[in-house]
Amino acid sequence: MQFIIADDHPLFRTAMTHTLAQKFADAQITEVDSLPALLDLLKTGIEVDLLLLDLHIPQAHGFTGLALISEQFSEVPVMIVSGNDNPSVIHKAIAIGASGFLPKAASNNDIAAAIDAVLAGHIWLPANLPEAVETELEDLPAERIAALTPQQLRVLTMIGEGLYNKQIASELEVTDATIRAHVTEIFRKLGVTNRTQAVIMFNRLQVDDPQHQPI
Repeated sequence: MQFIIADDHPLFRTAMTHTLAQKFADAQITEVDSLPALLDLLKTGIEVDLLLLDLHIPQAHGFTGLALISEQFSEVPVMIVSGNDNPSVIHKAIAIGASGFLPKAASNNDIAAAIDAVLAGHIWLPANLPEAVETELEDLPAERIAALTPQQLRVLTMIGEGLYNKQIASELEVTDATIRAHVTEIFRKLGVTNRTQAVIMFNRLQVDDPQHQPI
């Protein structure tokens, strides 16, 4: 068995690695701590039985990381592992392509059952999950966001932070013309005509991180 654990918290990766090693004695377990590192690993053609993905891994931008993986590496089963167990978040994750959703507070028994279910080709959801609200799942822009290049995604993220083209160009150390070209291509791929529409679409894939909520 080949597992990948994609999470930026070393203690969680260690705990999950220990759990997997106990259940799958001969498993190969690879750990990564950011979305770019994960994508680089997947691009090597590594055969993956299961990817355990934290929604809030650095540079994943909520569901954007899941959307990229579902679009570019559709053969890789993905189990979302997150501290955010909001029913809306769980249903969106499945709609975008996850094979299961495992809250970080899950017991070892639930972790084992979830992994067994996904490896068997089933969808795993937490017990007693409310039904999805259909309007929340309508027209999720996952495929359009996934069509962006890493640099275009970075530009879109900075647009969402309220930066203007000159500020983005300075931050990325490129020319204003380069940023204008990126913005034009972003609009084309997303099917929008202005920055506000692009940001609204991007924000539909954002997820609050419960570990970084204001006090």
